[in-house]
Amino acid sequence: MDWTTPISTLLGAVVGVGSTLLGETVRSKRDRGQQQYELRRQLYARYLEALTNTDSELQLLAIREQTPLDEADLRAAWRNHSLLSLNYEIALVGPPSVADAADTAYRSLRSMRNVLGRAEVTLGRPGAPEDNTPGTAEWHGAHRAYIDAMATLRSAMRADIGNGQRS
Repeated sequence: MDWTTPISTLLGAVVGVGSTLLGETVRSKRDRGQQQYELRRQLYARYLEALTNTDSELQLLAIREQTPLDEADLRAAWRNHSLLSLNYEIALVGPPSVADAADTAYRSLRSMRNVLGRAEVTLGRPGAPEDNTPGTAEWHGAHRAYIDAMATLRSAMRADIGNGQRS
């Protein structure tokens, strides 16, 4: 009996199935990478939005109300944007550089909130006449730390997801 034909057929089948499996594995890995990229990109955008909206809400409160602000008002403004849960989410899916920067931005914003709750602050331009108000220098320091933390966070996020899609 000639074994050449069955062996050739079997070998062809193994090569065909193997190449199909390899192709599917590569495609699956690429798809998972794309899904991870999209997840991080959307999460980062939501977190930046939540930080910015919370900052704006806190400053609006400080402009409308007399400082130090009421604790209940501060907590309401703070909880409106799910900052802590987004921060935890970034810690789960982001690399350590982004997670650390996200936590620093969160803590900086919380420091600003705390200044507004304990000190008399007048919001305005640095160096303006209203800067004589007690607590205003502390506010400007806390706000500067937040702005710097946000710049660092955006830089870390850009480094992680890049400027375009990953494949």
